[in-house]
Amino acid sequence: MDYLFTHGSVLNSVLQTYETKAVLTHNDKIAMIGSEAECRKAASQAYETIDLKGKLLLPAFVDSHTHFVEYAKGSTLVNLNDCHNLDEIRAYLINYRDNLTWDAKWILGGSWDRNRLAEPMQLNRWFLDAIFPDKPVALMSRDYHSKLCNSMALQLAGIDEHSSDPYGGKIERDSAGIPTGVLYETACEQMDIYVQGIPPQQIVKSIQSSVQGIYKMGLIGFHSMESRHSRDLLLQAQANGSRFRLCWHFPISELDSVAKEGVKSYEGNDYYQVGGMKIFGDGSLGSHTAAMFQPYTSIDDDLGILRYNDEELYQLMLSAAEKGFSSSIHAIGNKCVRQVIDTVTKLPKHNLMHRIEHVQSIRSEDIPLLKASGLFASVQPLHLANDVPMIEKLWRNIQDQVYSFKAMLDAGITLGFGSDSPIESINPMLGIYSAVERRPALNPTLKPFRAEQSLSPMQAIIGYTLGAAKSSRIEHLRGSIEIGKLADLIVIDDYRTHASSFWLNAQSSLTMIGGEIVYSV
Repeated sequence: MDYLFTHGSVLNSVLQTYETKAVLTHNDKIAMIGSEAECRKAASQAYETIDLKGKLLLPAFVDSHTHFVEYAKGSTLVNLNDCHNLDEIRAYLINYRDNLTWDAKWILGGSWDRNRLAEPMQLNRWFLDAIFPDKPVALMSRDYHSKLCNSMALQLAGIDEHSSDPYGGKIERDSAGIPTGVLYETACEQMDIYVQGIPPQQIVKSIQSSVQGIYKMGLIGFHSMESRHSRDLLLQAQANGSRFRLCWHFPISELDSVAKEGVKSYEGNDYYQVGGMKIFGDGSLGSHTAAMFQPYTSIDDDLGILRYNDEELYQLMLSAAEKGFSSSIHAIGNKCVRQVIDTVTKLPKHNLMHRIEHVQSIRSEDIPLLKASGLFASVQPLHLANDVPMIEKLWRNIQDQVYSFKAMLDAGITLGFGSDSPIESINPMLGIYSAVERRPALNPTLKPFRAEQSLSPMQAIIGYTLGAAKSSRIEHLRGSIEIGKLADLIVIDDYRTHASSFWLNAQSSLTMIGGEIVYSV
């Protein structure tokens, strides 16, 4: 079915302003933009007219950085995101244990956050042992850079007081040298080979359900930073009829197997592309493992964890580039950000677009170098809303380097916006609010954090549309409303007539993928 959108405002092709025009879609493409009469004349077959009634027609949103399978599994696994103290965590886990409806071999999930707790060190293996004495437990932290395990899980993985810290990681220990159950960075990977997860078909069903849920947010696609197994589950969901645009960024361990598939970075079709090789350059703010030039405030000599030295990172990226793959490098701390910039600058040119993920702290002198390097910056505005208390506690001395979105845009750096879901909400409307208002906890009554770095709503929208399209080198097909581009469209109320708090509850009233309406109210 073809569609004619009338009586609304259309975001123009250069994403600068809105124009009162009609838009005709034909099959999966935008066929005509002009007056209603011009669009009707251009129609080559029967079409349905959609009266926008003064609403806005925008390109559909794409999330440039998710862990979508983990997000989808959240409806089945432990999710401690709403727990703010030990009593709430205990009650949640007991209720989860007593109401399991499937045969879980391991207790998985997570989203715990010690930074919220009055007595953080009491969240440990013995806390879990009291609730799950007979099942192994491995729960990821909210920032996905540490894992909380019970004694049974540690025993299965052979981790005890005699175990050494792996390179790029740490096993937390008590005063007697006994592991507490918290594993950081590469130490988490020691547990992964022992974990038994959810049955695949259960996950596919969760993916399909989750995809249906994102349409009302204006989302029609996402980049997923996950394993090949997770990629295959996403493709299975597509084969089962689920419609979404997918760009998959694969872990280092999958480089050779992906190379054998015969597809290079950012090749594929309209619904599936291979992205870059995902490299974790450092850790996170919440786990105190983001690599910094100066110690965390009030934590002497703690500079975080740089996972690779300069030569190791160079060789990793070079090995991928020689096989035709870009790299997508996680870099949160300012030291890691600079390391990534320097490494990419030294690499031979292979006509590849490397990406730097997060860039949560960057020194002002490194912003021009980031621009010159050609790195694409994939950032997550919603992290800002939840990080402010930690920034003021741990990065107090470098607050002028944190979440510098406007400074990067002003330097000519294109930004692609994402969520890092399930670490943050996958809802791009909240990401737009955070980029525009920069208020802690998305609370309109709180003072903006570094208000001088606030973006306009248009700049934030571009981050989820044309910026997201550029993040996978597909801006010639998606990201703006132009004749010949894919008919990936959404309809929202006119935010220009509302206060910025509009975005906190905004939804799409119609979502279209490739000329097909997948959601409407």
